[in-house]
Amino acid sequence: MRMRRKVPDEKGSDVNVASHLLIDIHTQAIDAAVLISNDSDLRLPAQHARTRVPTATVNPRGRPTARDLRGEPHEGVGGHWWYRLTAEDFFGHQLPEVVGGARKPAAW
Repeated sequence: MRMRRKVPDEKGSDVNVASHLLIDIHTQAIDAAVLISNDSDLRLPAQHARTRVPTATVNPRGRPTARDLRGEPHEGVGGHWWYRLTAEDFFGHQLPEVVGGARKPAAW
């Protein structure tokens, strides 16, 4: 019997996020950034972003924020912050049972 192992599919999303973040900063399209990720591959672009614009890092996972994404609030241009989303953040921001006459499906 041959064993198969599923290999995660890398779609390059971290490269796309990093590229757009740096392009937006260097074309002055933004004056602040919010990076929603816990991917330590984004360490270098996040560090660079903090030298140019206030940068928030929001961790969408339940585990601690990746060490490589951490920094200091006053490094670079300053004004940076970090936040880890919790289950309460998701449950506390859902639409009510009825919106504009439409009712949330029972299975939800």
